[in-house]
Amino acid sequence: MNTSLLLSLQALPVLAAGSLSQGASKAMGIVMLIGFIFGTICVIGGGFAIRRGDTDAGKLSIIGGLIIAGAPVIVKALFTAFGVDSSTVDVGAFQ
Repeated sequence: MNTSLLLSLQALPVLAAGSLSQGASKAMGIVMLIGFIFGTICVIGGGFAIRRGDTDAGKLSIIGGLIIAGAPVIVKALFTAFGVDSSTVDVGAFQ
């Protein structure tokens, strides 16, 4: 039997033991980081739009950017408010 196949079959219980949730947590952390960067860019773009004189588009861009950048914290606050405190990705403690 091929040794690489044998080694990969021996590693399957390790994958099922809990590294799936750890992998999902890391993936969600990357998504949160990308969302934060994109939200910050939207807020800056909204400031430039207001500076150019397009206040309506600038205000909407700033509000949208704040929602995008703060989405993980908003969702964590909703989970805490409804009593579901066990989430895969931790964004910090709420008092």
